[in-house]
Amino acid sequence: MQWQTQQVRHFAAKDRSRAPRTPTTSKVKKYKIKPPSSMKFRFRVMNDGQVRRWRAGKRHNAHLKSKEAKRRLRKPALVHLAYAKVIKKLNFCS
Repeated sequence: MQWQTQQVRHFAAKDRSRAPRTPTTSKVKKYKIKPPSSMKFRFRVMNDGQVRRWRAGKRHNAHLKSKEAKRRLRKPALVHLAYAKVIKKLNFCS
């Protein structure tokens, strides 16, 4: 005589999550991220929240660039919003 076993499925309760239980507050020491000193003067947050940067390409070989190009490189530019978010989060701007 063979015994037939029926497969039984155990369903999780609806109110209980399958995610592992983690403490709400971490016991690991939280460190403050200190920005590199070189980054402090390279970026500046403006009043509207955008991040200002200076343009690259004016340090050397200026005799090869036109007057218009050198004039354009004098003016500050804005950091792209995706990068600005990271720069602000990492506290790279003063």
